[in-house]
Amino acid sequence: MTSATSFLFFAIHLACISTGNSSETFVKLECEEEYHGVYGQQSLLQCIVKAVQNVTILTVTWKRVGGDGDAPLLEYHKHANASTLGFKFAEPSWNKDNMNVSLWLTNTKMADKGEYECMVRTDSGDATATISLSVTAMYKSPTMSSSPENCIKQNTDVTIFCNSTGGHQTGLIWWFDEFGANCTGSAELVAKKTDDTLFSLSSKLTVLKATYSGSTNYSCTVHNTNGVQEGKASFEIPFVCSAGSKDDFASDSTTQWLAPVGVIGSLVIGLLAALLIFKRRSVQRARRQSTFPLMTHLWSSRTSEPYLNLTVDYINEDWKL
Repeated sequence: MTSATSFLFFAIHLACISTGNSSETFVKLECEEEYHGVYGQQSLLQCIVKAVQNVTILTVTWKRVGGDGDAPLLEYHKHANASTLGFKFAEPSWNKDNMNVSLWLTNTKMADKGEYECMVRTDSGDATATISLSVTAMYKSPTMSSSPENCIKQNTDVTIFCNSTGGHQTGLIWWFDEFGANCTGSAELVAKKTDDTLFSLSSKLTVLKATYSGSTNYSCTVHNTNGVQEGKASFEIPFVCSAGSKDDFASDSTTQWLAPVGVIGSLVIGLLAALLIFKRRSVQRARRQSTFPLMTHLWSSRTSEPYLNLTVDYINEDWKL
């Protein structure tokens, strides 16, 4: 009796071990061990159920390891789906016959980084796998401005600003002038952490006594903590007033047309003066020529002394006039 009982116990124990091993090897859950997500974008934690024959999925549970009370983020149980906002099956029309149980994060946040666990129960066995999710955030393209904002006069100190947000670590801002020279050493950078655990960068560069003849175009580039460029912007110092400033625009326009008008006016006045002088000289020359024939005629036709004296008197009177 004892031998029979021992044999029965051994047989049951062996059967249980065989069943467990069969279950473990019959259903597998193949998942990516690590995934790198990007802040503000979608992330896919891929998991596929593998089996040697067709199986029916009974339960799928996704949760964060060490999360709030280990509450499920996504769960399929008894033909019903339950999910937390922002988490869903990667397959839009997922059902129990679909072996793709991947998790889809619709809007990845910095708080989503960590380890995730996927548990699957089928009619032929269970499987569990974990995935590690890391999240990075890139800086947005920078924006630039200046103080003063517009209508800047020459030989005026101008401060140019470069701002960017969105990085998950403290980044850098580099400055360049239009000739490609690096001006970063003359700039001031301030980095602050925002409410969503991201960083904002603000840098300013002061151009002393800015002029037309110097560099008027500057650019700034944003780099992450590894020095990789993530954005670029350029800015031109606004010496010329914008169209919205009517008074300044009118002043500039007046200055532009007054100079050529003054030059043309001077030329016209000079030309008129030259013509007037030329005309006066022509009149004088004509009067002298008209007097000479008269004197010759009188001298040749009158040979007597009375006539000669009369002619001389006439000439003297003419010159008096």
